[in-house]
Amino acid sequence: MIRAIEFPDPAEFRRKALPGSFHIDLTNGGPRGAAFWFFCPCGCAGPHRIEVGFCHKPKPEPSWCWNGKLAEPTLTPSVHQAVCGWHGWLRDGYWEAV
Repeated sequence: MIRAIEFPDPAEFRRKALPGSFHIDLTNGGPRGAAFWFFCPCGCAGPHRIEVGFCHKPKPEPSWCWNGKLAEPTLTPSVHQAVCGWHGWLRDGYWEAV
C-alpha cells in the first residue's frame, strides 16, 4: 500500500512527483466535478488526470466518485492506469493494487 498525499499547490505537486500523490483541481472539472490529478502508485511517468464528483459520478464513463476527503480520499470504482497497467483502489487515503 502507498499513502496518497494531497498537494494543494499544483506546482509543488508536479515538482515533487511522488508516487501516489494527488492534486484536486476544482476549477478544471466537468459539470459538478473536479479534475483529480495523480502520480501512479507504481512510479511510472505522469501526472494522470481523471474526472471525479463529490459523492457521485459526474458523467456515465469514465468518471469516479470521490468521498470529498483530502486526508483520506476514496475513489470508486477502482482505477486502471492504461499507461502502465497498474490497477487498484484508492481507499481511506491508501492506494492498494488489485
